[in-house]
Amino acid sequence: MTNNNWCSDVKIISSDCSTHLERLMISCRAFHLPREFTSVVITAVYIPPQSLADNNTALDQLFGIIDKTETSRPDAAFVVAGDFNTANMKKVLPKYYQHISGPTRGGNILDHVYSPFRNGYKALPRPPFGKSDHISLLLLPAYKQKLKRDRPVTRTVARSQMQHCRIALHLRIGVCLRTIISTHTRTLSSATLGNASMTWYRRFLYGHSQIKSPG
Repeated sequence: MTNNNWCSDVKIISSDCSTHLERLMISCRAFHLPREFTSVVITAVYIPPQSLADNNTALDQLFGIIDKTETSRPDAAFVVAGDFNTANMKKVLPKYYQHISGPTRGGNILDHVYSPFRNGYKALPRPPFGKSDHISLLLLPAYKQKLKRDRPVTRTVARSQMQHCRIALHLRIGVCLRTIISTHTRTLSSATLGNASMTWYRRFLYGHSQIKSPG
């Protein structure tokens, strides 16, 4: 379930349901997305209460699908969220950060939200949905775009090199302007503008030293 005001282009990448792990992975292109990302990949997870060995099996399966999808979608933003119970995804994906720090059921943190972005989200507790005994969570993005994180780079350029760049730029602009004006003047007939006006346009186009306005 996605909010259509946030994203409408939702595609299911994969899903699985076993005794150790239930998951659904989707891809969507949010309306307001930082330029460095092409899409958002969200994985909903449920790992039931089980033994340590079964937790390890579930985490290995989860690692396999996330690692495969990261390889095929290197420019996507990844978010993994769900009821992990006693499992901890950082054991298999240490580069991911857990954004939930408060209890979500009783005094336990059973619901986790992971992403590769340190301090990427701020989690706020909200009332449960329906008859659930887990609270819901509102995640406020705290991620800063790469464009805003990077500091401006200062470069020293020699004056002669700067002058050369300015001359080259002026020449290119002059060529473009002459091409545009020439194209427009060819479409104008002398019957429309008169001989005096056409003469003035030609002088302006070819840069004669003495330009007199028509009339």
